[in-house]
Amino acid sequence: MGSSFIHLPDNTGFWARDGFVEAMQLCLIDAIEAQPPAAAEPWLLAYKQRLALQALPLIYGGMSLELAEHLTTPARRALICRLSEQIIRRIRHEPDYLTGPTLHRFRRRAMQLLWETGELVFESQEDFQRVVDDSGWQHAAIQDVRPNYLHGFVLLNRLLKGRLHARVNSPIDYWPW
Repeated sequence: MGSSFIHLPDNTGFWARDGFVEAMQLCLIDAIEAQPPAAAEPWLLAYKQRLALQALPLIYGGMSLELAEHLTTPARRALICRLSEQIIRRIRHEPDYLTGPTLHRFRRRAMQLLWETGELVFESQEDFQRVVDDSGWQHAAIQDVRPNYLHGFVLLNRLLKGRLHARVNSPIDYWPW
């Protein structure tokens, strides 16, 4: 599995396996959609759409949360920080939140967003479902690595709060393995 460097405009960040990055993208899409409609600023809707596109397994050459591109103000950074805190709470307190079937459902929604906007084209509903099912999330044994997924969100939260200062060439001493 590949790894990607998740970073802010100042190039501080952390390395994460692409499976973790995809889970972060999918959970952030879900958290953004759970916001009240009044909170749906144009930049946030554009960010959600970009996360959906980045979450596709069709993207080669690294995955991204596009933090540097979209978190261009302190208010934007604070909002995504709050969403990451909500996700962390859900992972800790809702056993059914971060599971293979849940991520499969989130993937379906992400792909549906792209289909609705014409960024993905499918011949039929069956074709759409086949591509959604190809992700493998519905069969994933997330429970075995759930603490690692949680740790990925904790790292994201620390980064957004300015408490993680690693760079692309820093030792990877922020993961528990």
